Amino acid sequence: MGVFNKSTTQYTTFEPRYDGNGKVWRQAVAGDTLVAKTPVQIIYNEYGAVTLALAGGSDYYYVGVPAEAAAAGDVVWLQTGGYCADVITPELSVAVGHAHNITTGAIADAGADYDGNASEFAVNITASSSATTHDMMLLDRMILETA
Repeated sequence: MGVFNKSTTQYTTFEPRYDGNGKVWRQAVAGDTLVAKTPVQIIYNEYGAVTLALAGGSDYYYVGVPAEAAAAGDVVWLQTGGYCADVITPELSVAVGHAHNITTGAIADAGADYDGNASEFAVNITASSSATTHDMMLLDRMILETA
C-alpha cells in the first residue's frame, strides 16, 4: 500500500486512519469553515469525502469532529472514533453511558444507554448538567440521522 495522493479525480482517501491511542480519523474536504471540536457530517460526492454542517433530514453519514479549525476547501482529518474530550454540543444534561445522537440536525441525548440505534454516534463519558461540551467515546460508524 502506498500513500494516498490527491488527483484531479479523487481528493480524499476512503480509508480511515488509526492512531496508537485508539482514535479513528477520516479525511474530507471542508465544505465550509470548520470550528475545532464542533461535529459535522462527512458525506461523499464525486471527488470523495466532504463535510456539511449538521442538518435535519434522513441522511446516512459519519459524524466527524475536527481537532482544529479549518478553512473551506482545506483537506482535513476528522475524528470519528475513540475518546474525544470537550465536543461542542447544544446545552445538554447527560448521564454517563447515554448515547449521543443526531436529531433534527442537532446533537441530542438519546435518554438511554447506547444500544446501537441508527442515529447514535457516541457514548457519553462524563455526567453533565446543562453543559455545552461533552467528553465522548465516538463510534466510527455511519449513522442515519433522525428527522
